[in-house]
Amino acid sequence: MKRWFFVIIVVFYTSSLTMAQHFKTDEKPQLVVNVLVEGLQFEHISRLWNYFGEGGFKRLINEGTFFPNTQFNYISGGSTTDCASLMTGTLPAHHGILGDFFFEQKTREVIPITFDGKSVGIGSQENHSPVNLFASTFTDVLKVSTNAQSKVFSIALNASNAVLLGGHTADCAIWLDTESGKLATSSFYEKGLPSWCDKMNTDFSLDNMTDFIWQPLYAPFTYNYPSANDISSKDFLYKAEKYKTIAEKITAFKSTPFANKLVRKLAIETISKEKLGKTIITDVLSLQFTVNPHIPNAQELLSSEKEDIYLRLDKEIKLLLDSVDLLIGKENALVILTANQSGNMSMETMKKHRINCGRFNASRAMALLNNYLMLLNGQGNWVEGYFSKNIYLNRRLAEKKSLDFKQIQYQAEQFMMDFQGIQSVYTTENLAYTNGSDYDLTQKIKNSINFRRSGTIVFTLLPGWVEVDGKENIVGPSERTHHQTFVAFYGFGIKPQENLQTIQFVDIAPTLCNLLSIPPPNACVGRIIPLNK
Repeated sequence: MKRWFFVIIVVFYTSSLTMAQHFKTDEKPQLVVNVLVEGLQFEHISRLWNYFGEGGFKRLINEGTFFPNTQFNYISGGSTTDCASLMTGTLPAHHGILGDFFFEQKTREVIPITFDGKSVGIGSQENHSPVNLFASTFTDVLKVSTNAQSKVFSIALNASNAVLLGGHTADCAIWLDTESGKLATSSFYEKGLPSWCDKMNTDFSLDNMTDFIWQPLYAPFTYNYPSANDISSKDFLYKAEKYKTIAEKITAFKSTPFANKLVRKLAIETISKEKLGKTIITDVLSLQFTVNPHIPNAQELLSSEKEDIYLRLDKEIKLLLDSVDLLIGKENALVILTANQSGNMSMETMKKHRINCGRFNASRAMALLNNYLMLLNGQGNWVEGYFSKNIYLNRRLAEKKSLDFKQIQYQAEQFMMDFQGIQSVYTTENLAYTNGSDYDLTQKIKNSINFRRSGTIVFTLLPGWVEVDGKENIVGPSERTHHQTFVAFYGFGIKPQENLQTIQFVDIAPTLCNLLSIPPPNACVGRIIPLNK
């Protein structure tokens, strides 16, 4: 009898241990490093694969779980849109970040999407906070779930990206301020700018980095492409000293590989000085890098400058991973690498190869539209505002004149369809009744608008067309109906694997929440990606 009792106890213990290992909830990464690279395209990584070392891009892709077919089920209005979607796991329709700027209907001004008049810049004259982000982020949920014991930091080159990558509950969001040339944050974060970070503003270490001289990392003849400024040479030289103002210098600096070096150094300092990943409570560090040099055709891999910035970023990623492995341990940390939506072909290239393309002058179109509406409905400012393919019609003027606003919308919609380069025009009211798959363009447009922020009418351009301002300067990438990126999960016991299944960009946040054993953000529409451990 005792023998059978002993066998039952052993069986029960063994099965309980197996179940505990299978359903273990306390097994979480001590640190999550969330990396978004602006302008990164996997096509470029493939073409430069043999030129990379083993410890950067190759390490993440070969030693992690790699999803090359990561798609977007919305149309991005800029890098901030993708930052918000990455963190919230939802669409612009829900999180409200439709672009880098938005038209404020009360003041009739175009303002940064993260503008907050109640917050004061620290190291900056700009006022930023995440108050305009309608949805919670996975870091917000993490903070609440750990009773604010988790530490959350974000570092980016620009304020809006840093703020959105940090979320509402971040300990601090750090960026490089263009006007002051200093590391900055917002009074929205109670702890302000970390002392070690502020020290870099005063001990000349930051100035030494921004006073750049950029030449090829390797011998010029080893590069595949010529310099953007000299088609006969693969050599190039850019110096900070040629820029007259701080703003000009910092703007140029942000599109050099040394900007990525700064972000990497700040990342390692943050992990070290803020003691991230030192306890069983998960901490998060979100980072923004860039591969968009300030040159013509920047989105294409057709210059030695673009090639150089990739090769240097590969080294920065290696140094970051080495530091994470050393300070935290590969098994205790989770690193995610992904990229935002970006165009893959410039106007100059499309023209050269006789691919259909064109320029749409929105300022001229809005002036003509307003004149047309005045001709039909009487004098007045019928086009109240415009920004990024969103037309804001004057509802109050229609009410004042006792006119049918729906009729005015219809008039504007029909007029816009006559413009060269226009592909489709919708009233936001009609888009509310649209239903379709993630591959349907109309559904993607619906996913990309928010009825509190979008215009009365939205439109799209034909593939290859770009929007230009009143001075004919291009204000966005060429129109595309399909965008694709990739995501790699590295560390934390995740097995090496290339998974060819199609996933959505908004799936990243709920997948992280699943790994952290926390609920998804409150507006999340993404699905959990299966990861083998």
